[in-house]
Amino acid sequence: MHTFSQVDADAQLPGMEDEEEVFVFPLSFAQQRLWFVDQMDPGNPLYNVPTVLHLEGALDADALGRALGEIVRRHEVLRTVFEVEEGEPVQVVLPWRPLELPVTDLGAYSDADRQEELDRRALAEGRRAFDLTAGPLFHAELLRLAPDEHALFLTMHHIVSDAWSIGVLLREIGVLYEAFARGEESPLDDLPIQYADFAVWQRERLSGERLEAQLAYWRDQLRDPPVLELPTDRPRPAAPTFHGGSVGVHVSAATSAALRELARAEGATLFMPLLAAWQALLARHAGQDDVIAGTPIANRNRSEIEALIGFFVNTLALRADLSGNPTFRELLRQVRERTFGAYAHQDLPFEKIVEELAPDRDLSRSPVFQVMFSLQNAPGAEAQPEDGLSISLYGARMESAKYDLILTLVETPEDIRGSLSYATDLFGRATAERIASHYAALLDGIAADPDQRIADLPLMDPAERRQLLEEWNATGRPYDLSRPVHERIAEQALRTPDAPAVVAATESLSFAELERRADALARRLRVLGAGPDRRVALLLERGAATVVAVLGILKSGAAYVALDPAYPDERLHFMLSDAGAAAVVTAAGLAGRLGDFAGAVVLLDGAPEPGEDGAPPVAALPENLAYVIYTSGSTGTPKGVLVTHRGLSNYLAWFDETVLGAEGFALPLVSRLSFDAHVRQLFPPLLRGEPVWVLPEETVSDPGALLEAISGHERVSFGGVPSLWSAMLELVRSGEAPRPAGLRAVLLGGEA
Repeated sequence: MHTFSQVDADAQLPGMEDEEEVFVFPLSFAQQRLWFVDQMDPGNPLYNVPTVLHLEGALDADALGRALGEIVRRHEVLRTVFEVEEGEPVQVVLPWRPLELPVTDLGAYSDADRQEELDRRALAEGRRAFDLTAGPLFHAELLRLAPDEHALFLTMHHIVSDAWSIGVLLREIGVLYEAFARGEESPLDDLPIQYADFAVWQRERLSGERLEAQLAYWRDQLRDPPVLELPTDRPRPAAPTFHGGSVGVHVSAATSAALRELARAEGATLFMPLLAAWQALLARHAGQDDVIAGTPIANRNRSEIEALIGFFVNTLALRADLSGNPTFRELLRQVRERTFGAYAHQDLPFEKIVEELAPDRDLSRSPVFQVMFSLQNAPGAEAQPEDGLSISLYGARMESAKYDLILTLVETPEDIRGSLSYATDLFGRATAERIASHYAALLDGIAADPDQRIADLPLMDPAERRQLLEEWNATGRPYDLSRPVHERIAEQALRTPDAPAVVAATESLSFAELERRADALARRLRVLGAGPDRRVALLLERGAATVVAVLGILKSGAAYVALDPAYPDERLHFMLSDAGAAAVVTAAGLAGRLGDFAGAVVLLDGAPEPGEDGAPPVAALPENLAYVIYTSGSTGTPKGVLVTHRGLSNYLAWFDETVLGAEGFALPLVSRLSFDAHVRQLFPPLLRGEPVWVLPEETVSDPGALLEAISGHERVSFGGVPSLWSAMLELVRSGEAPRPAGLRAVLLGGEA
């Protein structure tokens, strides 16, 4: 039975005195956190530690199975389960039993199919659901790929292992396999202590004054921790899925050498300038000057525990203050001092720090920090059997991300390389690649001159700089912006007078009829004082009259201000007053919404007024206003945005060239005129000699009816808000609505 006594803080770790069948121990602080996580989501594979070994050469499967069994016998943590006694979790060491190594033969597969099956099984193994109560928490399986080629799956739960443990495991496999394959006994001495001894010692040591001193340091360092608000591709979900991806990171040999020299000159390790650069990059991307990054530390600062398998790793939260735009050298010196301070107080588990800080609970992100950084030395050759069997690691595909971003670097004799893992809940691969590229460019700038200020360090490599400054800014086009859009539509009407111009639920208009009615309205408005840069509001339900009203107002020389019938009266009255509207074009059923508006009211569904044939339309210049559109007001009072004819013509020319292209497609008018999307749904068809397709409100608000409407066209596009498109997609996926075979493009906007 393991026995323990109170030990001095600097005393050696206690060891085993004798051996019995079953042992019960408290959990380490790190184990306790993972136990609580598993209680909330049992069997979640996020904390699996999978390893796949590639074995080449003649293999003695019995010797390999015996080696793995001996490792399980030596390391009690691999035959440990977790139970509850008197309301508290405990770890229970089960008796050792010989390990049965299952073998699966994939020799009958073709080369391509074999690799696909190996990858499939590797992913499935990484998703294995462990039962902390029943165990085992260590699983091994051998796959025979060919007579002299095998793959060995080794998967442990993080609660009994860490990255260092994998190295211990691989070394012992090599030593034990070689001995057992020769018919010899194990050359390894029994371990003097076990992981459970460490757990007890940790709890005894971290108490009293020593615990308070550690807590005081971290309370001071992490007071009021900031939340890192990086710009993301997708809105942060209420609870993360932990799905992830990864991209490569490479630092050139020249820059790596310069960073090593900078570290030596500043009395720092290479880890420190690499971390400082990471924090500088995060600060630049987030627009913050207070950044915390987590970093794992092996936490094996005693020789007695270096050879153990177990969950020893701790996490340090390292904070950087970038206020005042320091030089990189100044930041490096700050990071060096804070890192040394953190190392001096590394014994306190991060779990205890979080418990002490008690930050506001936010299930959408990790507490204290949201990004990680680590630097590893390139792993040396593991113990290799001398009988011709080669053992190497298979590359593993990153599929999970415990944090928003995790930068993992490896130092080699020549350069620095690694990977950037990212939460796919938040970021797309292109964004992750750009962040990785920015990091490498930042390091190049630091290597060239570490005395540059943080804000002046380069982020873009030459290719991105050329794309941003030259390619994306090569916006010159031979567009004719001299003629307003309504004049060009009038020219189209002369070419195709009888072609349909407006197709609505209750009324259709030819180009000639549209022009006649719009000209008539323009004359009525001119009599009422409409002209260049004057504002005329329109308050109409979506229909053919809407198109007439817009063209009529533009032909009068005035700018239109769209009022939405769905708006409350208070907002309508505010917009009329704020825009300084001289008149309102509306229908009899909506005129009562205008309140005490003192200007002229023109009813499209009323009898023509005497002045209809009076003043002719007037030409508008490119600099004159075309329309005024109001913001939503979600951040305060709605604000009117003034759009000129030149700006409108420029946008429509770009849209026609870039989006519609040579063939084009039908784009139904589903947006209200109060949203800017109406511009690309109303004008482009008319400019191309095609009809504006006006869908009624009852169709637009019904995802099924909208799908049915667009399914009848061979070339069609949907433009609207993401929530409506999502509802339409769900109907198609469920089989409740047909897939619109003619759909050519989807244009989304207006929501996050």
